[in-house]
Amino acid sequence: MAWERVYTINDFWDRPRLGIANVAGVPHIYQSPFDSAHDDFADHYLVRQVDPDLLELVLEDWAIWMRWSEAFDQGLASTESHPALPADRVRHDELQIRIGSRLSVDPAAGRKVWGQFRNIKRGWDGFEVEWRNEPPLD
Repeated sequence: MAWERVYTINDFWDRPRLGIANVAGVPHIYQSPFDSAHDDFADHYLVRQVDPDLLELVLEDWAIWMRWSEAFDQGLASTESHPALPADRVRHDELQIRIGSRLSVDPAAGRKVWGQFRNIKRGWDGFEVEWRNEPPLD
């Protein structure tokens, strides 16, 4: 398997849980389902190819969040403005409406894979992922 580009990390809990990344070179939504029986996230991901129009919207919203994150790291934004700077707030809210619940993977339609993420440079935009069709051997 090869390391692939991670475009966004829209949810993070110990590791990326939801976002968009390449799978075999093609942008897909990845989602780590929550296993309520174990009160934790599953050890696998569900993936499905992302529609180009949704990809465009999510990438625009990611850029808005990245601007906020950079400003926050520099002490120029507070948690009260999260996840968008005041200048981006209206557009972020519009994007959230247009994205709606589409940034998810229906368990009946998703393909089950295991992913290992790594950060190759400082910051949220430096992640890569390697997908496997079987769970890793521990």
